[in-house]
Amino acid sequence: MYNNLLSREMYNYLSWHVSEIEKERDMLLNEHYAEETKESINFQEFFKNYLDRINSYLNTVRVDKNGSEACPFVIINSIVEVFDCEEEEKCKYRIVLPFSKEYDTSIDCASCLSPLGRALLFKNVNDNVSVQIPTGMLHYTILDITLPDEKMPMLSDSTA
Repeated sequence: MYNNLLSREMYNYLSWHVSEIEKERDMLLNEHYAEETKESINFQEFFKNYLDRINSYLNTVRVDKNGSEACPFVIINSIVEVFDCEEEEKCKYRIVLPFSKEYDTSIDCASCLSPLGRALLFKNVNDNVSVQIPTGMLHYTILDITLPDEKMPMLSDSTA
């Protein structure tokens, strides 16, 4: 039984995203985590869990022309608009890979490995999120999840 209905475009995007994150993970592992340390093991475990979760989700969806074109949850590279419950203001964060050199100066970035990035990953619109940071607790409500205007290679229908 399918719990989710996605458009072909969103299904293809998420499939492409998995392959891109696998490549990025391997490059980061070679550049920054070459030694077998606790940090490198945690890094590998994080990405294994991240990729497994998206792949599991993709195995539960049905692709349909009437399926959702919205990103179903926060992923790496997505832009998350949140309402800060304490400050009573909206702000945006782009969830990025660690050591990322690509960023938009108009949007704050949060590494997927940071407390904020980890707390936002896989959350949905309208979810409430609390994040413990060194200076205290942050409380957000997710307002919107968008994807950057990256150019994804066209994937054939055989990817589903």
